[in-house]
Amino acid sequence: MQQVAVVEVWRGRLWSAVPQVVVERSANRWVTYAPAGTLGVYASSRGVAGREGLSRAERKLAAMETLVYNAVEAPADLATLTFRTRGAWSSINLGWSGPDFAGWYVNFELPYDETQYGLRTMDLVLDLLVDPAGNPQLKDQDDYAQAVARGILDVPVDLEEEAARVLRELGRRRGPFDPSWIDWRPDPSWSTPVLPPELRLGGAAWSVGVELGDQSAGGLAAPGVGEELG
Repeated sequence: MQQVAVVEVWRGRLWSAVPQVVVERSANRWVTYAPAGTLGVYASSRGVAGREGLSRAERKLAAMETLVYNAVEAPADLATLTFRTRGAWSSINLGWSGPDFAGWYVNFELPYDETQYGLRTMDLVLDLLVDPAGNPQLKDQDDYAQAVARGILDVPVDLEEEAARVLRELGRRRGPFDPSWIDWRPDPSWSTPVLPPELRLGGAAWSVGVELGDQSAGGLAAPGVGEELG
């Protein structure tokens, strides 16, 4: 069993770190898995003065804008199988709640880079939900528009075109939308992945002033932005 860490980096600062098991890896695609309960560490506005009355979306944008946030540890609610294709501005996630398939979650994000930990990317606020019956729903369009208007994000591609590409894949039932993946199950011998010490809560990589390199869309330079909690 090969473990990696998928990290999100925003303006040179660590934003999230989640351990994953490698299911498939090729020159152009990574498929990784995290069982329910996997512990990740995430940027959060919990405990940051002045943000108590803000919406979750506004707290996230404030953290991205100011780089003032705390790190919190949280377990994954769902078991998740994640597909990332080289150069793509999204990852496609299949989720299960126990034995039940919960649908697909498309996270628009920076194209991945490979690192000493595994993969590096950054969430771009916009998401697409696809229910188990295949019905899509775009999510957080207003938050994305606000992030662009405020100059927090400067994305050099049209994410609507990326969404259209993903929807074509959905319509053709190709790649992660191939129905055979719904019946996929992890090897029962696999253990729950864990982060390396420096990426865990309180680890050195979370220290203010530690630079993890630039990769940005509005502060991070895109190659060719994780969920803020609380």
